[in-house]
Amino acid sequence: MIYDVFLVERHIKRGHTSSRLRLPNGGGIILVIYHSKPNERAKPFRRPSVAGCIAAFTVLALLSPTYVYAAPDTTFVTESTLGPAPTAGQIQGLLKKARAGDVKAQEHMGDLHMDGSGVVRNKVLAAMWYSKAANAGNALAQYKIGLMYLRFEGVPFADDNDTTAMMWLGKAAQNGEQAAFAHLYYYYGQVHPDPKKMSFWQGVEDGLDQSLLKQQEKFKQLLQTAKQGDAVAQRRVALRYEKGRGIERDFAAAATWYKAAAELGDVRAQDNYADLCLTGKGVPKDPSEAAKWYQRAADKGFSRSQYSLANLYRNGHGVDQDFDQAAKLYQQAAASGIAAAQTNLGRLYASGKGLDSDPKQAASWYQKAADQDYAPALRSLGIAYQFGKGVKQDDDQAFALYTKAAEFGDVKAQENLAFLYQSGRGTKKDYANALSWYQKAAAQGSKRAQNKIGVFYQFGKGVKVDLIEAHKWYQLAADQGHDQAIANLKALGGLQ
Repeated sequence: MIYDVFLVERHIKRGHTSSRLRLPNGGGIILVIYHSKPNERAKPFRRPSVAGCIAAFTVLALLSPTYVYAAPDTTFVTESTLGPAPTAGQIQGLLKKARAGDVKAQEHMGDLHMDGSGVVRNKVLAAMWYSKAANAGNALAQYKIGLMYLRFEGVPFADDNDTTAMMWLGKAAQNGEQAAFAHLYYYYGQVHPDPKKMSFWQGVEDGLDQSLLKQQEKFKQLLQTAKQGDAVAQRRVALRYEKGRGIERDFAAAATWYKAAAELGDVRAQDNYADLCLTGKGVPKDPSEAAKWYQRAADKGFSRSQYSLANLYRNGHGVDQDFDQAAKLYQQAAASGIAAAQTNLGRLYASGKGLDSDPKQAASWYQKAADQDYAPALRSLGIAYQFGKGVKQDDDQAFALYTKAAEFGDVKAQENLAFLYQSGRGTKKDYANALSWYQKAAAQGSKRAQNKIGVFYQFGKGVKVDLIEAHKWYQLAADQGHDQAIANLKALGGLQ
């Protein structure tokens, strides 16, 4: 187990003659001292005295044999440190994507909470978002959550934190994150020597190197074809630049090649180039330019562009707001089976925007998307059943749909499910489960759920009354502008 240097004093007091200790600078040095009691472990000691630290280093100087190993740096660059803090609107857009399962957005949300860039600095939330992206296979997120376990940041303290760290770093390494190998080699070479695992990870890296060489050779051949004016090759070159496959990631180069292929009529390139224009990656952010390229691909029947263009018309982003046009495009994309388009089409039927209000049609489209396990559709269909809109009112069905959507991570479904547990609709009243789901939603930044948790602690619903805890949750919600939370804080008075 890798322990902080804070354990030194306690180890010495207990008569330990060795330990593996990490300095409090975030992981710059590991000290390893051999001893005769390898199975003894110490509990964390958070605040060492100066005398204790001096005694520890005196022991290090006198004991023999003693080795001091330089450990790999456990810091990592977050995307949010590379540019200005995002605006509130950008954060909301990113949060929406993250909640919908976009792994890159989840990783980015982790970065924002790690740095406190545009959001409250919260390493627990950072670890939560990194974990979501890591579980979905994002190598960089796997690397970051692995380092957080090594640093005991944002994760529960446990005796097997280093094992969990190595598990995530191993996954990151196998997925091509080169920086993870240094930690694996250090751990299995010096902290917990294991020749078999060292050999295994060396083999993995060698295999990746060979694969990378092959990818680089293929890229050279593909690039040559692209330069000869082949649109498909140009799009594939752009994709490799965008994703960093076989070549260093370069959004500007990706945009250049996507545009070249787009101008030759490649619809996928037109759609991908529009995405870059919309997000400002590799090119200046320009929703109008994005709309132009989405339109070209949509006119050729490319359903993903039809959906993206419909979103722009619905929100008046880069084009004049036009619900009629949005509805038309959603219908086209929905007919191709795009669950998000089916859901948004249902919402237009529900609101009567761009289409005649028709709750039954709304529910029908929600059902089509829900059949694809699309979480927002499951939630919207749950709302329809809860309030009897377009379907027969049925709390049991609403409960089942909210549960499924909530388990997929849909924050609004988690809030709604918590409410059903709180009120005893569709299920037995259960404050403990209600609180649990509010906490899951709150962890994703839901100010409504944060306020609800405050209410539970203020009035002792399923928990003991705890005004300090209530104040904390109200403050989190109030910091996001939740009016009721602000009023609740005032009602609590000057509690600090």
